[in-house]
Amino acid sequence: MRRNVIAAVACVLAIVSLIAMPSSAQVRDESAVKVALVYNLTKYVEWPQSNNALVIGFVGEGSMGEVLQKVLEGKSSESRVIHVVLFPNDEELKKCNILYIAEASPKKVRAALDKARSNNILTVGEKEAFMHQGGMVGLLTTGEQVQIQINLEAAREAKLKISSRLLDLAVLVKLAPVLQN
Repeated sequence: MRRNVIAAVACVLAIVSLIAMPSSAQVRDESAVKVALVYNLTKYVEWPQSNNALVIGFVGEGSMGEVLQKVLEGKSSESRVIHVVLFPNDEELKKCNILYIAEASPKKVRAALDKARSNNILTVGEKEAFMHQGGMVGLLTTGEQVQIQINLEAAREAKLKISSRLLDLAVLVKLAPVLQN
């Protein structure tokens, strides 16, 4: 099973390597790995409702949204066509299965997470603080590797089922409860 994940990552990496981006090789490689991981999330997460489309929303700063759109738009995952929506409005957000939040301020991250939480949306972020704010999947760069962290409790609260295959590859994050004032 791990071979299937590695093969899928390699396939997506090959596709991404064909895209010319005006940035350093390291940033390209990191973006390629993150896109591959997002693609694999579509295969190893089960949503309560399902239709023919799989919608990935993007909010935040940086070029990651454009990379997601260039690489994944129109691709298929488990016979579902992927659509990428950059900066979805509230109505578009309700149709998202995944919301990728990149390089945003803590206030913007909190607002996006609050909106996503009530709509069974898998949230993906790039910063450790994202996980502490209630994000579900962190794609954290440590050295030259991208580590997958999963807040399983947050995913379960959103009624999402994450495959044990994915959980075997990830670091599970258990966060202390946040006290509200």
